Amino acid sequence: MERLGFHGSNQIPTPNIDALAYNGIILNSHYVQSAGTPSRTALFTGKYPMRLDLQYNDSFARELHTTNIVPMYEVERSYPIYEVCKLSNETGNVAPDLATLRRQDLEGRRFPFILGMHGPSLIPTEKRTLPEGKLMPEYFKDIGYSTHLVGKWNLGYAAWNQTPTFRGFDRHFGFYNAFTSYYDYLSTWKLNDVDYTGFDLRRDGVPVFEEAGKYATDAFTDYSVSTILNHDITKPLLLMFSHLAVHAANEGKALEAPQEEINKLRHIEDANRRTYAAMVTKLDESVGAIVEALENKNMLQNTIIVFISDNGAPTLGPNFHNWGSNYPLRGMKDTLFEGGVRGTAFVFSPLLIQSARVSNDLIHISDWLPTLYTAAGGDIGLLDPDLDGIDQWSSLVYELPSPRNDILINIDEKTRNAALRFYNWKLIVGTSLNGSYNEYYGDIVMGTIEEPTYNTTSVFDSPAGRSIRKVNYTPLTELEYEVLRRSATLRCLAPKAKRNPCDPASTNCRNPVGVQDQLEGAVVVSLLYKV
Repeated sequence: MERLGFHGSNQIPTPNIDALAYNGIILNSHYVQSAGTPSRTALFTGKYPMRLDLQYNDSFARELHTTNIVPMYEVERSYPIYEVCKLSNETGNVAPDLATLRRQDLEGRRFPFILGMHGPSLIPTEKRTLPEGKLMPEYFKDIGYSTHLVGKWNLGYAAWNQTPTFRGFDRHFGFYNAFTSYYDYLSTWKLNDVDYTGFDLRRDGVPVFEEAGKYATDAFTDYSVSTILNHDITKPLLLMFSHLAVHAANEGKALEAPQEEINKLRHIEDANRRTYAAMVTKLDESVGAIVEALENKNMLQNTIIVFISDNGAPTLGPNFHNWGSNYPLRGMKDTLFEGGVRGTAFVFSPLLIQSARVSNDLIHISDWLPTLYTAAGGDIGLLDPDLDGIDQWSSLVYELPSPRNDILINIDEKTRNAALRFYNWKLIVGTSLNGSYNEYYGDIVMGTIEEPTYNTTSVFDSPAGRSIRKVNYTPLTELEYEVLRRSATLRCLAPKAKRNPCDPASTNCRNPVGVQDQLEGAVVVSLLYKV
């Protein structure tokens, strides 16, 4: 995704998204994983993805696993995360004696953290999938909810019992892979130097060829609006809307949008960025239609809407390059810098007592399972006691201090790349992608022929803005929008300011955070309607 209007960008208008954000809680320290599959894993399971035993891709790791031996890097992860920080500060190494360990030293031993679903997103032919155990939709079905997934799955489909309607969703309309094309719904993958193309759009597992030719964002929006309007309001609803937008699709036509939308954005210099911006405006239009449908159905006043992105934008690079911007953050998708893992997010609901504010409290994508379950009236004692996610509902509703003060962002046992957020500090060990994308890239796509002005009136009068005013006893003014926007916008350092020289490939990088903003990849809108 992209830095949006409520975070200070004038380049791409997002009035519906901005209206929701201003009237909700803007989450400026919301962390995700650096790629889509791991983020979805954390969202659905409430657990750090590296804890799920699904990524033994090298023979040595497989051998260690099957013989009840753990790899050397497992010992690193047996240290509590606080101790990792302490050791790195004192010695410059995560565990000072690891280099001397031998295979026989590890026989018969087990440690808390295991290899997991925390690497790149799944691709076709992979047998990895989510492990057995309850997922978010299954917990909600247990307390009477109707559960729907619209859009992206990307959590495995080597067997039917790995697909959405076998993992807790009553209905699914969308695609199984990381992406599909925006009009013809074809997905092309190169495996062993051979291109394979298949149709990837299904309704409850059945291909829906008749939808070909309809723009994906519109198709998913129309389905979601229909689901809302036809819903029995005496029954609660969990609708997870996992957009294809603004993920890149097939090589050669990675970005697609209706030409009439592209033509509205001629102020943007780069033609590819212009198409990307049109994809964002279609996404914003979708959000407005969803909010309007909820209000028309008299559901909005009892609904919680969570808007999150699943990873940073791949501004550059060979894979899924989409011309998105993470300005002013460092790095991008597939890195552990803020540009890869600090995501745009907000929560909106008339049920929030203390809303219309910006929160800098830590929150991780795994927190949404226990948080929304509590909001729905579920007994948190019935959730898996081994969750990493923390219930943040009371903190959000009443503006209480967050119960979270650390986030284990990732540990990659192959590249020995790891990151931890601890209070206002961030620890990074090693580097991603051989250090190829360690710099700041967000500004290279931000060129404009003329700089547009931010239009608070369009936010106020957007479909979302109008719908919110009907259920809000104290609607915000345009002036209050501007105040919140300034508060949510995190500024980059001045050109001559001293910058952190840290190179995490050669030393442990301990950076203070809280001085930057974040932008992203594909978008998930979770909608929870309470009866």
